[in-house]
Amino acid sequence: MKNLNYLVKGILVSGCLSFNFTNAQVGINTANPQAMLHVDGGKDNPASGNITSVQAANDMVITSSGEMGIGTLSPAVKIDARSTDNTDNSIGIGETSQAASVAGGGAVRYNPLNGGKMQYSDGVVWQDLISTPTKAVVVANIEAASFAIKIPYQVSTGILGWNEITDPTGDFTPATGTFTAPRTGVYLVSFTYDFVRIPIESGYFSEARYVVNGNATVKKCVKSFSNISKQAQVAGSCVAGVQLNKGDTLQPQIYQSVYNGSLSLRTNTSSSSNDYGFVNISILEQ
Repeated sequence: MKNLNYLVKGILVSGCLSFNFTNAQVGINTANPQAMLHVDGGKDNPASGNITSVQAANDMVITSSGEMGIGTLSPAVKIDARSTDNTDNSIGIGETSQAASVAGGGAVRYNPLNGGKMQYSDGVVWQDLISTPTKAVVVANIEAASFAIKIPYQVSTGILGWNEITDPTGDFTPATGTFTAPRTGVYLVSFTYDFVRIPIESGYFSEARYVVNGNATVKKCVKSFSNISKQAQVAGSCVAGVQLNKGDTLQPQIYQSVYNGSLSLRTNTSSSSNDYGFVNISILEQ
């Protein structure tokens, strides 16, 4: 009876495990192990050949160097859960009552107090884990010849050809005046413009517009004018907080209804000119 039990156990084990003695690899649910230990959770790997990223999404491996991959067959760190085909690559970290000195430097825990926060041990105390990414800060202006940039009548028009002054995260495209949000959040945008002097008539106005993703106007700042017969300066500005999702684009545009034709912005290339420095934009991630 004892021999029969051993035989049954051997059959069960052989049905679940695949051994590759040449490479000393063990596969569970797969006859095609790709590491020292390879578990195919979905039992969908091919019997031989390459395994796709979709098939590997439900796999777990331990490499010869002791690195564990979850959803990836090529872990780059001790525990790597960065699958390209999983919608959930998060790692759950729980609570602990251990002192930081006992847990040791580099340990991480979740602390549910005061709304919850992540903490790490420096070997002495538990420190709050605070992320401080480099935030988007864009400052740009227009340096163009006089009368070079024109805004047509009653057409919302984006301003092209910006001179970028600062953009440490590289999220602004000067050629098109388009900003791409690096993260979901609120961005404080300031935009100023000025046209050349023209006669103003009753009821006319100009607008600074913030257009998101090429078609959605999320903010308008209107500058209207009373009835005057002599020439005047037409200018405007718009300061607003704009909610953007990661990857959203934002472009400042101008709509003018003060001149039935193409109206030139007040610009110049020389900083000593009286027409220099009137078209500017700044974008600050909050």
